[in-house]
Amino acid sequence: MDRQSIISKLLALPAKIAAEEDNVLQAHANLIEAKGILQQKEDSLLLGNIIDGKNAEIRAAQMREYTEDERKHLIEAELSLKNAVARLERYRDEFRALRSVAELLKGVA
Repeated sequence: MDRQSIISKLLALPAKIAAEEDNVLQAHANLIEAKGILQQKEDSLLLGNIIDGKNAEIRAAQMREYTEDERKHLIEAELSLKNAVARLERYRDEFRALRSVAELLKGVA
């Protein structure tokens, strides 16, 4: 990698980092929304007397059965957030590494 490509990458990375920060915020908002939807469904099932098991284990199993789609959506939202955070960290790591290389090259020049 030559100096010009390092400079170009260093100049481009802040925009990529900012975009990925926006993605992390959106993924977090999606996660909060998914949690809210699941909670609303669970509340509806409880208040509607649909969950009527004789013990806690049966009621929990019924709840899982009736909220399968909402739980799947929640898991997807959690995974999306983790992936967005990982991408953001990779961009930040790359930026720090390139800055270090640029500092080393500045000392050599």
